[in-house]
Amino acid sequence: MLVMLSIFLSIFLSFSSQLHLSSGEHVTYKAQFLERLPLPATGPESIAFDAAGGGPYTGISDGRILKYVNGSVGFVEFAITSSNRSEEFCVGNGSVALDFTCGRPFGLGFHYQTGDLYIADAYHGLMVVGPNGGVATQLANAADGVPFGFTNALDVDTETGMVYLVDYSSQFSVNEFSVSLQARDMTGRLMKYDPESKELTVLLGGLGGAAGMAISKDGSFILITETVTKRIRKFWLQGPKATTSEILKEFTVRPANIKRNEEGEFWVAFLVADETDSCPSQQQSPGLRISGDGMILEAISLDTQSGISEVAVYNGKMYIGSPFLHFVDVYAWASESHRRE
Repeated sequence: MLVMLSIFLSIFLSFSSQLHLSSGEHVTYKAQFLERLPLPATGPESIAFDAAGGGPYTGISDGRILKYVNGSVGFVEFAITSSNRSEEFCVGNGSVALDFTCGRPFGLGFHYQTGDLYIADAYHGLMVVGPNGGVATQLANAADGVPFGFTNALDVDTETGMVYLVDYSSQFSVNEFSVSLQARDMTGRLMKYDPESKELTVLLGGLGGAAGMAISKDGSFILITETVTKRIRKFWLQGPKATTSEILKEFTVRPANIKRNEEGEFWVAFLVADETDSCPSQQQSPGLRISGDGMILEAISLDTQSGISEVAVYNGKMYIGSPFLHFVDVYAWASESHRRE
């Protein structure tokens, strides 16, 4: 996994603490650091909580999905995505050649009614594991006859039970991430999986590095982050614009995951910019809170110099995921209205 990490690190530079918005106005909130939750390996790419508030759950680079248990226990193993996985080969082994054997869970999302955890694994595609964890079951690794290249993120509509997921590319694997950027790959896809019919449907193609996605609180639309094209795309599920999409927001830096908070807003995480993206007149923030209409509500400043992959806000706390780190950092966060009080 050290090889994969070096691929990412060779592309990206460090962050500064603020974002200059197009209006020239600074909207920056300095998050208060609370605690650090150590992990046995790098790469807490995505973060999830179960219906009872248990967690955080996260997937790490040695192929395991871990659950955090309060107190002195810390993270414990919850699930794995490869039935051929071996502790001897996967734990502590930095060889990228073993990734398919070990699995690499990225996106995580619970269906609260059933307790099932759905997983986007970069090598094994869409998977699911029950409330008690264990070995996950593969649900799909291709759509319309085209294999997934790099299954990256998902979200579950807890009202309908539908699972929405994105494949970063159908041409490049996770180990070819830097190549996909150089090639400006546009083969990412948004898909829907119906757990009852077990049908997988492609909703939208031609995405430029589909890195993250999140469903709106009312289930009417999906926001998709595109790393290659540095933008957010909005896909309508309901209403007069249903089945159509539009570019919602464009950036000068590359967005990673996007996560909806309890208020129905969205947190966008940013990997650091590569040398071709650097702009001396524009500083960067590791995370932005935006509305469903694309309005930037605030930028956050964190005590980290590493790029982050996800900002997950749950019960007044902000959990930070990163492909580079051996821990999940936790910050205090209050809504804008509470901070004004």
